Amino acid sequence: MKSKFFGVVAAVLMVCTGSVAAEDTSNLTSLDRFELWNECGPVGLLVEDLPDYAAEIGLTVERIETTVRSRLRAAKIYDESLDVPYLYVNVNVLNPAYGLGVEFNKLVTDYLTDKLGSAVTWKIGSIGTHSQDAGYILQWVAELTDIFVDEYLRVNAEAC
Repeated sequence: MKSKFFGVVAAVLMVCTGSVAAEDTSNLTSLDRFELWNECGPVGLLVEDLPDYAAEIGLTVERIETTVRSRLRAAKIYDESLDVPYLYVNVNVLNPAYGLGVEFNKLVTDYLTDKLGSAVTWKIGSIGTHSQDAGYILQWVAELTDIFVDEYLRVNAEAC
């Protein structure tokens, strides 16, 4: 149990350390740019349909959309009319567990075929138990969305 705790603390510290350097774009890697560079353009939103059990605890697609959309709007990076790039949010709920994934999808080119298509370039997730509390899951949706926004703005800082 202690090793899991220290692993979580280490992960949080790594995220926080990345946040501190938000204005310094000189340390961006080519992977950072591949994953999140979008010339500070807006992103759309796609929330996956929920399993039936989610309704039993009061979790709805609308509540998830509101949570994510408000954070994207606050960062001025949301456009409801966009198909690509977009943030994809998938929540699965099964008593007593949940799984949550947040993924950034953007257009990429396959140089072998010279085809352009949408692909996941950045993702983060969480799993755990929810104790019948939709608010707890929404709190994690908000937290992971905030991490996305922070990283997106860090990588796109020179264009913002």
